[in-house]
Amino acid sequence: MGLISKTEIVYLLYHFPVALSTPFISWYFYNMSGGDFLGAGFIISIPYIAFIFSTAIFGRLSDIIGSKNLIFFALLMQISSFIVYYNISTPWIFFLAYIGFNVLISAFGPAYNRYVSVRTESNQSEQGNVFGRLAMWASLGFFLGSVLAAILLDSEGHDFRPLFLTAMIFSIIAFCGVLLLDSEKKILTRRNLNKFPTDLTNVESVPIIQALKPIAVLLLLVLFTQTSVALYSSFFTIFIESELNQPVNLAAVANSLATIIGMGASYLVGRLISAGFAKKRVIIIGLIIYFVLPTLTFVFANDPFIVLALYSIPAYSTFFVVVPVVISENTNTGTRGLAMGLYSAVTYSGQALGTLIGAYMADFSGIIRFNFLLAGSISLFGILLGILFYKENLSKNSSLA
Repeated sequence: MGLISKTEIVYLLYHFPVALSTPFISWYFYNMSGGDFLGAGFIISIPYIAFIFSTAIFGRLSDIIGSKNLIFFALLMQISSFIVYYNISTPWIFFLAYIGFNVLISAFGPAYNRYVSVRTESNQSEQGNVFGRLAMWASLGFFLGSVLAAILLDSEGHDFRPLFLTAMIFSIIAFCGVLLLDSEKKILTRRNLNKFPTDLTNVESVPIIQALKPIAVLLLLVLFTQTSVALYSSFFTIFIESELNQPVNLAAVANSLATIIGMGASYLVGRLISAGFAKKRVIIIGLIIYFVLPTLTFVFANDPFIVLALYSIPAYSTFFVVVPVVISENTNTGTRGLAMGLYSAVTYSGQALGTLIGAYMADFSGIIRFNFLLAGSISLFGILLGILFYKENLSKNSSLA
C-alpha cells in the first residue's frame, strides 16, 4: 500500500472543511442566544437529532442505489452549504440553513464507510489496517483544518466568513476527487475475475434484527461514550473563553493537537486489529480513556495547560476504527449500509443527548466544569457494561476477537 490512496485522499479532503467550522459552531450559537446555555444547547442539539434519522435513512439508501452516488450528493451539498453560509447574515436563517444542509451532508459518513468496506471485503484480515489508515488521514484533515481555523480566527477577529470560503474550496477539490474513485460495479467485476463471490446482495436474506445482533452491544457502548463526550465537547469553546479566560482560537489549537496525535493512534489501532489483537480489548481500553479524560479535566479544571493537554488526547481513535471493522465483519453487502447508518445515528443520538443534558447542567450550576464530572460518571457506567458483557472469552469470541 502506498503513502496515501485515492480513497484516503477524498476522506482527508472531506474532513478539512469540517474542521474549519464544526468546533466553533457552539461558540457561535452561544453568542447568538445571548449567552444562554439552555438556548445554545437546544440549538446545537437540533441538528444532531435530525442526523439520527437522516444517517439511518441514507445508510439504507446506500445499500439500494450504491455508495458512490450518495458520496457525490453529500459533497455537492457541502459545497453549496458554505456558499449559502457565507452570504447569510441573519442568525435564524443561518440556523435553519445549517440544519438543512447538514442533514443532507450526513449521507457522506455511512455511504463512505460502506464504500470502503465493500472495496476491501475480499481481504477482511486487512480491514483493521484499512480503517485505521482512513481514520489517520481523517485526523490529518482535521489537523490542517483546525490549524487554518486558528490562524483565520485570530487574524480576522473571530469572523466566521473567511472560514466558509476556504472550506468551500476544499469541498470542491474533494468533490472532484470522487471522480477518480472506482465504481462499485467495477469493484465487483474485479472481484469476480479474482474468483471472489461478488453479488452478496443475492445471498440468502438475513432479517435486519438478526443481522444487527452481533453489533447491538457495541452500538450501545458508542451511545454511552458519545453522550459522555458531548456533555463537555459541545461547550468546550465556551468553556475556554468564559471560564478559563483564554482566547477562543485555543480551542482550534487543542483540536489540532488531538488530531495530529490521533493520526498515530488510529494507525496503531488499525495495525493492532489486523495483527490479531482482540477487538474487545481495544473497546475496553477506549472506554477507560473516555472515563479518565473528563474525570481528570474536572479535577484540574482551573489549569488551562492541563485542560488543553487532556482535551488533546484522541479518545475517538479506538471506536472510530474498531466499530466499522466489526460492522464489516458481521454484515453482508445488503445490510452493511444500514448498519453503518445506524452507527452514525447512535453517535448523533449520544451527541444530542449529551448536549441537552450538558446545557441543563451548565444552566443549573452557572458553569461548565461540572459537565466533565458527569461525563466521567457516564463513561464509568459504560466501562462496567463493557466488562460485564465481554468478561468471558475476552480474546476468543469469533466476532470481536
